Formats: sequence, structure tokens, C-alpha cells
Amino acid sequence: MAAATWVLGFGLAVVLAVATGNGQQQQQQHQVANSKQLHLWLDCSCLHFTERNATQWGRLAINGSQALGAKNNCLMVFIGGMDDELVAFQLERLQLRPGCLDSMDVFPYLREPVIENATLAADTFCQHSRNRSATPIYSAGRWLGLRLRFQQPPTDLTHWNLTLAASYRFLKRDNFRTDGRLVPHSFCDFYFFASLSGEEGNLGQGYFHSPQFPAHYPAHIKCAYKFIGRPGTHVEILFEELELPPVASGGCQLDALTLFDAESAFMSSVIDVLCSSRPTRRMMSSGPDLLLEFNASSNRTAKGFRGKYKFVPNEPGVPEPSPPPPAVLEAASVAVKQEKLQQEQAVPPKANSLPTDVELSKPGRSFEQCKQTFDSRVNKSGTFDSNQLLMAKHALGAVLIGGSRVLQCRYEFEAQPPERVQIRFHDFNVPTEHENSTGCQPGDALHVVSEVRGRYETQELLCGAFLPKPLMSSGSQMHLQFVGKYPPAMTNKVQYYGFRAEYRFLTNFGIMSGVQLEDCSFVYNSSERISGLFHSPNFPGFYLENVVCNYYFYGASDERIVLHFTYFDIEGIGNCDHQTASDYIEFSNFMSTDRKFSRYCGKLPDFEMRSDGRFFRVTLHSNDRFVAIGFRALFTFETIPVNNSDLRDNASMQSFVSTASTQPVVNTTKLIFYIICIYKTYQ
Repeated sequence: MAAATWVLGFGLAVVLAVATGNGQQQQQQHQVANSKQLHLWLDCSCLHFTERNATQWGRLAINGSQALGAKNNCLMVFIGGMDDELVAFQLERLQLRPGCLDSMDVFPYLREPVIENATLAADTFCQHSRNRSATPIYSAGRWLGLRLRFQQPPTDLTHWNLTLAASYRFLKRDNFRTDGRLVPHSFCDFYFFASLSGEEGNLGQGYFHSPQFPAHYPAHIKCAYKFIGRPGTHVEILFEELELPPVASGGCQLDALTLFDAESAFMSSVIDVLCSSRPTRRMMSSGPDLLLEFNASSNRTAKGFRGKYKFVPNEPGVPEPSPPPPAVLEAASVAVKQEKLQQEQAVPPKANSLPTDVELSKPGRSFEQCKQTFDSRVNKSGTFDSNQLLMAKHALGAVLIGGSRVLQCRYEFEAQPPERVQIRFHDFNVPTEHENSTGCQPGDALHVVSEVRGRYETQELLCGAFLPKPLMSSGSQMHLQFVGKYPPAMTNKVQYYGFRAEYRFLTNFGIMSGVQLEDCSFVYNSSERISGLFHSPNFPGFYLENVVCNYYFYGASDERIVLHFTYFDIEGIGNCDHQTASDYIEFSNFMSTDRKFSRYCGKLPDFEMRSDGRFFRVTLHSNDRFVAIGFRALFTFETIPVNNSDLRDNASMQSFVSTASTQPVVNTTKLIFYIICIYKTYQ
């Protein structure tokens, strides 16, 4: 009997232990699930506004009493219209606490009322007090979202003067529809055709817009609007709205509209180049066709443009209108008169070891030559192209060789230390050796050259129909030389020949995010922005040789840093050490080396890194051997709940792969049944 009692007691103890273990396991699974949810989005209190009056207007007002007690000190506001509507948000009053204790993010590109941690805000208001904003914020779809975050919110409302007052309006999306035919498989290329049968004097008219208008257009896009008329007609264009990023200095630098007096982008047929708001004026083509190209190359965006087009028949007996003279794209420190004077004086150029120069310098052969110098003391940015050289081909009277005229031009860039030169291409098409080939012909290519003992040596050849990656100088000088032929022997179906590019003299290595400390060191504070992008120098071009770039991330005491690398290609192999002559990325929770992390190099798929504390450092080391594209990553400062101590202690390199248990769950009911059976047997 004593043995049976002992068996029963022991069995019940085992059941209790198992049940307790299962409960703890389920609690841990629940915590991991919550952690995974926090990793994706922050659980906030939500407010939805859909009300409107007879004029489609609505109002919202938020103060400290509504924000007090908000879940996770966060309040999300969603303004939603119908499926065929957009939202116009007009900020009237915003009062936040100083020191970025309160912040407001604006999300105009939502497809549904969800804001994830990885969702980038279009605008952030922090440490800010402002009255009515002159420019409304427009959504790209039916939803517009706001996220208000509060650090250490006061418990007494008398010390919290939080105020958000705004109005919103719902607009019909059809009012901003482009009346053209979208080219299949394109993002923003449209055809506009004149009608075959219409009212007299009206062969077709309508509107065209920048992508997502009236919301900001996306960055780094290129759009073409082709207007195809009938014989005996011309095209009239009128811009009702035009808003592009402001130009820092003279000339169109990054985002611009180019109008061509033809169906194709021949640089000799440029009507005008628009890059800033100007008085409304009507522009027209000389013939039935017109092409409008929109290049958005900067990281900044704007509202864009809204234009009206009309196909108009030419008046009988009146000659066709002649377009204004071609607009020459401004290039800093290029004095055309000085160049012509130098050519007249026949100033001998520096010795050049390019094969084309040696071949063309033989007796009886002459070639057209020019040199353009760009000095950062004159302008910090501008554009340059091969169009000027092609337009001057007749004036210089060169000798025809094999039916083609040989052209050459050297472009020299002079920066002031510690500046560097960065080149970004907007248009590029130089024939390759033959169709379906990637090889370049030295006699028809853009040469990246360096000067060695008074002679220019080619470092790289650029050709083809694809835009080359951005170029950046390793020092204060960069030299390019274009060698071409006219007319060109094209090996592809692109009709444009030559190139068009922008140059910038930079001290930030092409890294636009963060605050630069000195040389290649950048700081990212959560008090200024809780998420964003950072990348290697000159990305998506090759990073520089012999450079050390530091990225410092500082969060609040309850925040951790999460880095998600979407592209990673660092020249190196193996352990990424000096024995393999590898470049590498170093991660650390300290200013000094962190033994927890190994070096990273090579080409890697997407991966994620997490800090242990409120500070994290990323450092790129490159040597003088080889270089690669580099990296691009998204940083996020995540708030770790105070009661979630396991995440606070083990936040680095966590991987939420699965929340399912890998251990079998014991059925306690069956176990108790078996114990009772054993007990009866002993009895």
C-alpha cells in the first residue's frame, strides 16, 4: 500500500511538472509571437476619419487628452476615401514638444490602413511648431496615414500642449488621369494620337501628368510622352502646374523636362528644357510630332507637373511655325567663346596615348577636337553632353574618313580638396562592336582616362545602350574623353547617339543620409529619424579604393538598431582578412572591435543585423586592389518594451524563423489515466 501511495504521489508530481513546463513553453511561444509582430509593425492606438460634408471636406483635431494613454505611446491616424478617390491633407496647426519628444510621420502611399516598421515616411515633423502649410499633402491612393509617437509622455495634461489641427478633402482620381495610351510593360511611357475624324479645328486634346500626380512622383524614374499628329498639324503644350525640386545653382541639374521637336530624342531638336517653375507659356512643335521626356534622377521629389495638350491644324497659306533655337544645356565653367578662340590659335593638346589619337595623327588625317573644363570654384554641379560636339561638326570642317567624320572631346573636372567628382548619366547610347555584343570599340566609346607623366591612359571604356553606373573620382580630378564618329554606325535600334550626364562636386561621398562628421563618417540619431536608408559611397556605382567609412547609429535608452541589407557586394573572399587582400564590413556594438561579429565580404543575399544596445557601428574598409558595388541597407530604431527583458538582453542577431515548438506536447489527461491504472495494479 505504501508503494502504491508513493507511485501515485510521484506520478502526480510528474504531471504537475509537465503541465507547468507546457504552460511556460506556451508563454514563451506567445512572447516570441509578440516579438515577431513588434518586428513587423508597432501596435498603436488607431483613429479612422472618413467623414465629409457636402463639399467633400472633413476636419480632424488631436490633442494631449486623446494621446494620453495611447498604446505603446503611439497613435496612428488613417484618412480613407472611396476606391476612386484621393486624399488632400491640409495641415493647419501643429504643436510638438521640443527635443523631438513628439514626432509625426506622414505616409501618403498606403494601399491599406497598415503602417509597418519598414514603411518609409514621406515627411517627418519633429521638434516643430507651425501654422497652416501653404502646400497640401496628397495621397497616391485612397488612404493617407499619420503616425504620432511620444517619448516619455507627461501624466499631467497641463504640461503637454500637443496640438494637431488639419482639414482633408476627397478628390476624384479621374481628375488626374493622363489621357494617353500607356505603353505595355512600361511605368510611365504614353502615346497620344491625333483623332482621325473630329470637329473642325479640334483633332484631339487632353491632359497629361507626372506619375502619382498630385502626390510626389517617385525618385529615379524616366518617362516619355510621345504626341503623334497628322500631316499638316502641330502640337501645342501648356503647363498648368510645374513643381520640381529647387535648383541650387544655374542650369538644370537633376530633375528636368525636355521637349523635342520630333518623335525621337534627337538632341539637335530640343525645343526647351524645364526644371523650375516659370510663368505659364504655350509651347508648340513645328511639325506633327512632339516628344516630352521627364528625367527624375535626384533623391528628392516634388509634386511634378500637370499639362494640357492639343493637336492643332496649320492655317492655310501660313508657313509652319518654327521652334525656338535649341536650348543648350548649361554646363558649369564651359566658355564656348574661349574654346573657339583656343581652336583658332591651334593650341597643341597634351600628349595622348589613346589608340585612336595615335592612329588619327598620321599625315593627311585630321580630326575634330575640343576640351571642356569644369571647375568647382565656378559651379558645384551642372550637365554636359556630346550634343555640342555633334552640332559643331560642320563648323570645324574635318576630313571624312570612310564616310564618317571623326569626333573627339575631352572633359576635365577640377575639384577643390576635400571634394570629389561624381558623374551620373541621364542618356547614353554608343555602339558596341556588333549587335548583341558588350565589347567596346576604342574608336567609338567614352574613355575614363587618367594622366600619367603627361600622357592619358584609358582606365575604362563605356559603350552600349544601357546607362553606365555612376562614376566617382578617387581624388580631386577626373578626365573623360569621348571618341566618336558622325554619322554613327549604330548596332542597336536606339536612334539617340552620344551621352548626356550630370556632374557634382561632393564632400559627402554621394551619401545623402545621416549627418556627416568628418571625411567618411556619418551619424544617424533616432531623435531625427527612426528609419531610413544608408549605403556605400557612390552607390549604385563602385565604392572607392583606400577608404574607411563609418556609420554610427544612436538610439534612445529603450531602443535597439535593426539593419536590413537589401544589397551586399563587397570585394573579398574567405575570412575577409589581409591574407586574401579583401575589403570587408565590420559590425560592432562599441566604438572598438566587437569580437562577437566576424568580418563580412563577398556577395551575400538579404540579411539582417541587430544591436545589443542603443549604439551600433558599421564600418567599410577598402584597400587599393579591387572594388565592387558595395551595399544598401534599411535602418530602423525599434522600441523594446520594458517588460520584455529577454529581448533586451539577447537582441543581437535574432532570427524569428518559426514560433512553433520543436518538442512534442505531452497530453496530461492521458498521463494521469496511466498513473491511476498503475496505482490500481499495485493495490
